[in-house]
Amino acid sequence: MKEYRSELKKLAESVMEVMDENLGLQKGSIKKAFNEGEGDNNAFFGTKVSHYPPCPHPEMVNGLRAHTDAGGVILLFQDDQVDGLQILKDGEWIDVSPLPNAIVINTGDQIEVLSNGKYKSVWHRVMSKPDGNRRSIASFYNPSLKATIAPAPELVEMKDKKEMEITNYPTFVFGDYMNVYTEQKFLPKEPRFQAVREI
Repeated sequence: MKEYRSELKKLAESVMEVMDENLGLQKGSIKKAFNEGEGDNNAFFGTKVSHYPPCPHPEMVNGLRAHTDAGGVILLFQDDQVDGLQILKDGEWIDVSPLPNAIVINTGDQIEVLSNGKYKSVWHRVMSKPDGNRRSIASFYNPSLKATIAPAPELVEMKDKKEMEITNYPTFVFGDYMNVYTEQKFLPKEPRFQAVREI
């Protein structure tokens, strides 16, 4: 299990480096922000196994309600036999069909903030199914609770010579965001950003 986690952590860091490059940021910028700029071991990497048993009346219950993930990069191994994961795109729920030996990569709220909205955290849910057990393994690469999260300065446009920043995202400490998130996980994310702005 240690080797598995170690390899997934490396993969998440590689994904963040690709995001850095895509955003025009210096290599390692997202990782540095997640680690609060000090060392490589302050960010949190965890794994969660989920089990969704068959439901005789799937129309009456969701396996997991719609939400965005609070953290950074999420790597998801889906059950390759039983589907259920859906993402919201342009107001429509779309099935994310499982593929053998594939990893679904999801971005969380902190990537949305750091990228100044260039990447969005994805609304997703898991639907109950009448047949078969569904299992998934999600690994989360999240900032240190002490990390200060803000849009990368290179991605914030200046409005005029007074250098007023154009961004809809606040600067906050990730631990403060998590306090808000635990109370508002299944609510729209914009009020969460507003609530943490006021802390």
